[in-house]
Formats: sequence, structure tokens, C-alpha cells
Amino acid sequence: MHHSELTQQLKNKARELGFQLSGCCPAVTPTGIHHFMDWLEQGYAGTMHYLPERKDAYKHPDSVLSEARSLLVLGMHYGAGQEAGPTSGTGRVARYAWGSTDYHDLIHQRLRQLKVFHQQLIPNEMCRGVIDTAPLLEKDFAQRAGVGWIGKNTMLISRTEGSYFFLAVLLSTTRLQYDVP
Repeated sequence: MHHSELTQQLKNKARELGFQLSGCCPAVTPTGIHHFMDWLEQGYAGTMHYLPERKDAYKHPDSVLSEARSLLVLGMHYGAGQEAGPTSGTGRVARYAWGSTDYHDLIHQRLRQLKVFHQQLIPNEMCRGVIDTAPLLEKDFAQRAGVGWIGKNTMLISRTEGSYFFLAVLLSTTRLQYDVP
């Protein structure tokens, strides 16, 4: 199967699973790695000790999936209905946390389904689905994959979904059709 057809089938399946955004890019060193390393060097990670402890893992997607060649970057909208304003004595809760289900569980479940589909299409290739707990600079790869652009507020912004979406990535050892940033 040609890599453009394979990529389209994976994107179609991702959409069927609830990912409104998708884009594909090569597994390369992220463009923002030097900025990230400087940020760590300045001590801005605070109590997130796991970031500097595994800083080398962020240098290339190979640390997440050995011999990764492609990243299918996915976005799932989390815009909930109208916010009920805070009542006396309470604060505001971030929009992504309004739901009753942990987004990690929901997205991992869908990534597992996409992984099964990937394995059915190309059984001799490996893949791994990750969300924000893997050592991957997702926003950099999402921008490279054409999912959106990084705004002045440092958020990834999609032309169609705004900035209210979760990012997930399916790494693959196969060559997919790369999108234009």
C-alpha cells in the first residue's frame, strides 16, 4: 500500500474515533528543543523533576518508539457547553477538566483502537500512541504536521478548532505521507 493511501486511511480512522484534527510529519529532532533545554536550564520546570531527569529523551521521537519514522499528530476538541460561573467561595475550573472522565483514559482508549487499525493495515510495522505523558514536544510536531501554529500565548491554535483541543500522537516505524506545516 502506498504511503499516501495508508496515511489517508489512518486519518479517516482517527476522525471516526473522534479526533477532529490530524496531520503527519517526519520523526526528527523537534525545532524547539534548544528553547526547551534552555527553559530547563533556567530551572523553570519547578517541581516537575521528571522533565530535567529525562531531558535527553525529548531530543528525538526514537526515545518514545525505536526507529520511529513518522508521527500522526491528532487533536480532539474539548469545548464543553456554557460555563456556569463560580459561586461564592469557589474558583474556576479549566475547561479541559469540565468532563466527568479523565481525558487521558478517553484518548488512550481511542489511541489503542487506532493502533489496532494500524497493525491490521501494516502488520510488520510498529506504532505507539501517546498523549501528554511521553517525552515528546507535541506542539512542535503538531505545528510541523500542519495541525496549527503556536501563538504568542504559546498555545497551539487550529484554524478550525481554536485552541480548545487535546493533542495525541501515533508514532509509526513506517513512512507516512507528510503534511505541509
